[in-house]
Amino acid sequence: MDAAMNHDSIIPLYAQVEEQLRRDIENGVYSKNGRIPTEAELAKQYNVSRITVRRAVEDLVGQGLVEKKQGKGTFVTAHKFSRRLDTGPMGFTEMCESVGLTPSAQNLKAEICVPKSAQIRSFLQLQDREPAIHISRLRCGNGKPIAFEESYYPMIYSDLLSLNLEKESIYAYLREVKGIELRSTTIRLSIVKADARLAKLLCVPRNAAQLEIRGFVIQPDGQPVHTSYQVGYGENFEFIVR
Repeated sequence: MDAAMNHDSIIPLYAQVEEQLRRDIENGVYSKNGRIPTEAELAKQYNVSRITVRRAVEDLVGQGLVEKKQGKGTFVTAHKFSRRLDTGPMGFTEMCESVGLTPSAQNLKAEICVPKSAQIRSFLQLQDREPAIHISRLRCGNGKPIAFEESYYPMIYSDLLSLNLEKESIYAYLREVKGIELRSTTIRLSIVKADARLAKLLCVPRNAAQLEIRGFVIQPDGQPVHTSYQVGYGENFEFIVR
């Protein structure tokens, strides 16, 4: 956005440019993952030197608001999802809200079926041919696809099928309505390439690198709550260990 810099102000020109760029990013003038103008373009726009623009942009890079990509330009940093490994399970809704996104979901499956995976049946302590609750959703932030999620629950959680799974948080329901304390067991991470189906769901190129997260969630007494499988996020995810 055009904005005249005050050359007579005691505030350095680079700081004025930095503040204007910050406002433009916050106001959506430059979208997440979008490229901002070049140094030459910004220098002309603000009637300042390229050195002044470079200093302003470098400060924004240091603050994590923008990032430089070799040979491509400077881009607004996308929302980065954070998850600590030394705390209890964090649901997608909670992760979205922590970075200022509005969570939503597209319900793909909500059914009663017999899990094919022996590992899933073993964790859920199912007898032969005993069914479970199967829920798969496309999770979105601000309406944009972010991750594919699939979970299996024992039949004692069949009331989950009555929830509005496109708007309601399962974790909030389990914790706040049913009073269940959730704990994670093993979490396995890997990088996978998006196949044709996943690429279509997440609106990413085929073979794009995605983060795959597998885990199990239990109650404090060891009773199984659900299996957890998520894939997506691209580069916008970080785990924190303290």
